[in-house]
Amino acid sequence: MNISVLIPSNDEPKIHEVVRRVEALNIADQIIVCNDRLGNGKGWAIREAFKAATGDIICFIDGDLDIEPRMILRLIPFLEDYDIVVGKKQVRRSLGRRILTKFSRIYTTLLFGLNIDTQTGLKLFKRYALLPWVTNSFFFDIEILAKARNKGLQIIEVPVEVTDYGKSSKPMKLRHIWRCLNESINIWGSL
Repeated sequence: MNISVLIPSNDEPKIHEVVRRVEALNIADQIIVCNDRLGNGKGWAIREAFKAATGDIICFIDGDLDIEPRMILRLIPFLEDYDIVVGKKQVRRSLGRRILTKFSRIYTTLLFGLNIDTQTGLKLFKRYALLPWVTNSFFFDIEILAKARNKGLQIIEVPVEVTDYGKSSKPMKLRHIWRCLNESINIWGSL
């Protein structure tokens, strides 16, 4: 098993720590930090990194250290029976954040048939399961996962531990929610 770990970064202050922790796991044949300095979007940065990836297994982990990198080890065994393994955060945030997360899951289930946490920043793919995508924003995960589901690929969600770092505790602004709704409708229309 040959693993390429792709770490998107928008000048994340913890990126070097994430890389160090992934290296310490001794499982990655390749670690690619994809920095989106031009503001093209997380989906674009990961797509560019994927062009250089050589692994049979492709891992996405966010560069903000919100998820403990050793959680990759928790997800790997599931690749024996599944094509894609998606991390699931245990929501321990404010009531508003929990309601938003619940609404998001219902919405993605109704629109895409995906009853999984599409936005958790840890995912593992068998290389063939990482289908081409066009979405450049951070919503690219939904496009990839919806295409995989439509092709009949097997996806499982596995609980992962979060750290006290990361950005996920920041409040979600109404304009971000509106943008997410618009982008998801566009993705749905393109499938």
